[in-house]
Amino acid sequence: MEQLESLDSAFLYLETRNAPMHIGSVQLYEGVEPVFDFARYRELVRSRLPLSPVFRRRAVRVPMNLGRPYWVEDPNFDLDLHLEHVSLPRPGGWKELRALAQDRFSSPLDPHRPLWSMTFVEGLDGISGLPPGSFAVISKVHHAAADGMGGVDLFSALWDPSPEGRSKLPRDRWKPETLPRRTGLLGRTVSHLVGQPAALARSAGALVRGSVSIGRELLTGDKQSPRLLFNAPRTRFNGTIETQRSFGGITLPLAGVKAIKNRIEGATVNDVVLAVCSGALRAYLEDKDELPDNPLIAMAPISVREDTDRGTNRVSAMLVSLATNVRDPKRRLRGILQSTQDSKAYTRAIGAATLTDSTQVVPFSLATAASRLYSRMHVASYHRPPFNLIITNVPGPRMTLYLGGAKMVNVFGMAPVLDGLGMIVVVVSYDDKLTVSVNASRHQLPDLDLLLKQLLSAYDELDRVTGESSSKPVKRAGRGKRIRAADDSGKRASRAKSAGKTGKKAKKKNAGGAGKKAAPARTAAAAEKTATKRRSKGVERSARS
Repeated sequence: MEQLESLDSAFLYLETRNAPMHIGSVQLYEGVEPVFDFARYRELVRSRLPLSPVFRRRAVRVPMNLGRPYWVEDPNFDLDLHLEHVSLPRPGGWKELRALAQDRFSSPLDPHRPLWSMTFVEGLDGISGLPPGSFAVISKVHHAAADGMGGVDLFSALWDPSPEGRSKLPRDRWKPETLPRRTGLLGRTVSHLVGQPAALARSAGALVRGSVSIGRELLTGDKQSPRLLFNAPRTRFNGTIETQRSFGGITLPLAGVKAIKNRIEGATVNDVVLAVCSGALRAYLEDKDELPDNPLIAMAPISVREDTDRGTNRVSAMLVSLATNVRDPKRRLRGILQSTQDSKAYTRAIGAATLTDSTQVVPFSLATAASRLYSRMHVASYHRPPFNLIITNVPGPRMTLYLGGAKMVNVFGMAPVLDGLGMIVVVVSYDDKLTVSVNASRHQLPDLDLLLKQLLSAYDELDRVTGESSSKPVKRAGRGKRIRAADDSGKRASRAKSAGKTGKKAKKKNAGGAGKKAAPARTAAAAEKTATKRRSKGVERSARS
C-alpha cells in the first residue's frame, strides 16, 4: 500500500460531476494481416499488465477526506471491466469517431476500480487515408494516476518499436492486497499530519528564497514582472462548465513548426504552438465580436518528473500572455516569446518542484468541500479567471510505434476542463507530426470546427509571414482532408524566376517600340502576392469541404 502524492490527491479530491479529472487520447492504427481484432487486443493488454503499476491498483480514500488516499493492489481487479468493444455506425468517418470520443470523455471513471479504461473501435471505413481493417483506441486514465508524460509511459507498456513486438515479457509477480480498514487509514493519516508543520516550513522557505531572487532581477530590469493569477480578461470559456464535451484536433508537420521556430531567434517549438493557438483564438473571438482588449493568458504546465517519479504527477506551471491584442502574427510570436522567457525565469527562481510540493500542506477535506460548493454555486461566473485556458505540450515518441503489429498513424490528446476553465489545448508530438487537440465544454464551444479551421489558418499565416514556407502538407483531424497550409518553395522560386524573365522581355519590347505605352512588368513580388492569394483561397475551400 502506497500513499498518493499531494498533487495526485488533489486531482482525485477536486473532481466533480461536471468535471471528471481524467486525461485521454484517440489513437489511430492501420489494419494488418492477420486482422488485429478485439480478441487479440484483449490478449495483448492482458500480457502487458505487469509492465505498469497503473493497470491494477485502485485509490482508497481516507474517511472524511482527512488526508491523502492510498494506492492498493485491487483484489477485485477484472480486466473486462476496463475494456470496451465498439463498432462505428456507418459511414464510419471522423464525425462518428469524434462523437464517440466526446461521449466517452464526458463520463467519469469508476472510483472503486483502477482508474483507467480503453475503447477498441472498429469500422473506420469512412476515414480517408486509412486502409481496410484499421481501428482506433480511445483511452482514459485518471489524472491522479498519471500526468501527460505518465500517460505516455502507461502506453509504452502496450506499444512496440517494431511490428514484430517483444520477444520476451517479464513474469507476472503481481499480488493483490486486502483493502484497508477505515480505522487503519485514520491512524496512518494522523501520523502523517504530525509532519505537516515541517513540510509547510520547507515550502514557505523555498518560496521566500525564490521570491527574493526574482525580485532582485525585477529591480535591476533584467526581467519583466510575471503574469499574476486572476488578472486575465473574461471570455466565453471562463464560465461554469457542463457535462458534455466538444473534442477534435488538427495535425501539423513537425518539420514545418521547427522551420518557423528557426526563423525567430530564441524561439522554441512550444512558442510557435502558443502563437498558432493565439492566432486561432484571436480570430475565433473576433468572429464572435468578443475579443477582449487585454491579451488572453494561458497556463502552460511544466513537467518536473524524474525517472524515480514513475506513475506520479510532477507538474509545475507558468503563465504566458498570448498577445491576442496584437494583430501582426510575427509581432505576436515575439511577444509570446518574451512572456515565456520571463515566466521560465520566474519558475526557475522559485523552483518548479517547490510549486508542486506546496500542495503537501493542502487540507483536503476543506478543499473537497470548497470545490463542490464552487461548482454548485456557479462561482466561476462572478470573478475574473485565474487564466483563460490551459495549453499543454506533451512530448511523445519520436519513432513509429506499433500495437500488436499495427502501425500507429496518429494520436490526439485530451485533458480535463474545470469550472472557470472550460477549454484546454493538448499538443502531442509523435514521429514526424504534431497534433493540436481541443477539449471544451460543449455549450462554450458549440462550433469546434470553426476553431479547428482557424488553427490551420493561423499556422499557415505564421509560416508565410516568418519567411520561406515549407512544402509539408497539413491534415485536419475530423475531415480527413489534406489542406495545403504551406507553399512549395521550389514552385514559388520557379514562378518568381519566370515572372522576372517576363518582366525583362516586356521592358525590352516597350523600349524598342516608338511612342508605345510601356506595359507593366509582372515582377517576382507580384508573382509572390498572386501565389499567396491563390493558396489562401485553396485553404479556405479545403477547410469548408
